[in-house]
Amino acid sequence: MKRQNALTAWALVTLTALLLPACSTGPYAPKAGPTSPEIAGDPVVFLDKDLVRTLTIDKAPIVTTNPNGLMEIQVGLRNKTNDETLQIQVQTIFRDASGRVLYSQIGSQAAWDALTLTPNQMVPYTQRALTKEAASFTIRIRYLAREDNAPDDD
Repeated sequence: MKRQNALTAWALVTLTALLLPACSTGPYAPKAGPTSPEIAGDPVVFLDKDLVRTLTIDKAPIVTTNPNGLMEIQVGLRNKTNDETLQIQVQTIFRDASGRVLYSQIGSQAAWDALTLTPNQMVPYTQRALTKEAASFTIRIRYLAREDNAPDDD
């Protein structure tokens, strides 16, 4: 009996010694997906994959500078469906020439604007940068809510 307990203890110690190094690899560095649309610099990014089925961008964003030197962007958002009302949120993130995000206040997130698009409706979405430093932007779009008849993302 003592021999069996000793063998069991030895086996557990050996197994622990083999598995323990695999668990202690230290902190992990976050990695951005190289195919991420935001990383690739796409001006409009759908955060929910099903948006491709229900929403389209009529044409590339129009970028202008107003008399005060602030960047203004406009993009047409169109509901492609014949029978679904879309409730979406849209956020524009402006960046300076070095890629740093420009905030309205330090540490504050850009606001999400809620939009409702009826079937086949097109809505022009417009935003203006708050500073002349803005050199680029990303428009992010996600669902706010979905109707019960919308298919699930399984």
